[in-house]
Amino acid sequence: MSEKRTVRLEDHYLAGPFAKHWTVYVGESDVYEVTRGPGIPSSANSSWSGSSGKDASKMFINEARDGRPSRRSWARSGNAMTLVGSTFKTDDEIAAFNREWLNNNSDYELLDTNCQTYAQELCQFLVGGAFQMPNLPQVGTDAWASGPGATATGTGPIRSARATVGKAGAQWKSLGAEAEGPSAGATASNDIRNGNFGAFSEASVGRAEVKGPLGVRARLEPNLDTGLGVQSGQLKAKVLGFGFSIGGGGIGISTPLGGLGFGNSGK
Repeated sequence: MSEKRTVRLEDHYLAGPFAKHWTVYVGESDVYEVTRGPGIPSSANSSWSGSSGKDASKMFINEARDGRPSRRSWARSGNAMTLVGSTFKTDDEIAAFNREWLNNNSDYELLDTNCQTYAQELCQFLVGGAFQMPNLPQVGTDAWASGPGATATGTGPIRSARATVGKAGAQWKSLGAEAEGPSAGATASNDIRNGNFGAFSEASVGRAEVKGPLGVRARLEPNLDTGLGVQSGQLKAKVLGFGFSIGGGGIGISTPLGGLGFGNSGK
């Protein structure tokens, strides 16, 4: 049986909260990300693979020169990690996913197929139905659906478990929407270096969320979410659904019936 590994997402700010690059971490330090053109390797032993030489309009995936993933163990300065879930997928299975993804998405399109599209699809492939992204993508064109799922992480500085009956969503350019059935989860973290510290619980009857340009978002979600600390680089405080989040280029308010947010405000 393959090893169970954590799956995390890094937000890399390119232009404040309005332009972000998404990077996926598997395990302690395996890094997966895409860029337009050959890009800049994230470590000395890494390179970029793609299907069209050095054509700057083509998609490239970061990988190590020895065939292994590139490696980096913590978020770049000023960025934060989000725990997406856990996976039993092997390096070979991820490499096969990357080959197929590049074959189907060879051209980089900022408003259609980009780093956030790749990261979201990879996270869903790795974690399954319970994958938990910090936000809907800023821009892109995609659709996703997953049935019931559960994920748990019991090693490292973040301990988390989450279960859901399923979700479905779609993104077109800067407009996005997602709906999810009943879900529940709990997280305890001591990973302040990567923007996570505190304890949180969530219990939701269901969620319907919409996102517009500039990260403006609204959420209908009867819930009893409770917690205090820093999560994905944001200071959060919630008691039985009432609360706020601020930091990481965004701000949000929450109630037991839903919430409003702007930028990288999260849930």
